[in-house]
Amino acid sequence: MKRVGTAILSAALMVASLPLAAMTTQESEVLDLINQERARHGCGALSVNARLTAAAEGHAVAMATKNFFGHKGPNGSTLRSRTNHAGYRGGSLAENIAAGWSTPQKTVSEWMASSGHRRNILTCKYRETGIAMVYDPNDAPIPGQPSHPMKYYWVQVFGKK
Repeated sequence: MKRVGTAILSAALMVASLPLAAMTTQESEVLDLINQERARHGCGALSVNARLTAAAEGHAVAMATKNFFGHKGPNGSTLRSRTNHAGYRGGSLAENIAAGWSTPQKTVSEWMASSGHRRNILTCKYRETGIAMVYDPNDAPIPGQPSHPMKYYWVQVFGKK
């Protein structure tokens, strides 16, 4: 398993200390596509927050390595607990997750076709985001999901302090 464009993900939460240039091309494309959608609907562009990125990365890694897909982690983690752990305290939060889509375009397209995900993207009060995509070439099918491995795990966290 690896974060596309980077080394093996052995320290996902260290993302909080990395410069914004550490975003992969795919993650940057998601940000660009999301900000284009927001602009079309009168919302300001999201800026990348390293702590939200750490929360997104941690959850994407967990889904890939623990073979699950959901907003609640098998250890009971929630969006709020993950952002708190990453050092992002307070404010409004939202989270979009996706699995199985190999491109930023398909991922954002699917989010925009889903009312809940679309609402998160187009909620103008959110000003910050963290985005992560983890690719696991050796992924196994998730119990209760389609019979093929997902391989690609996407998480976008939205925040406003």
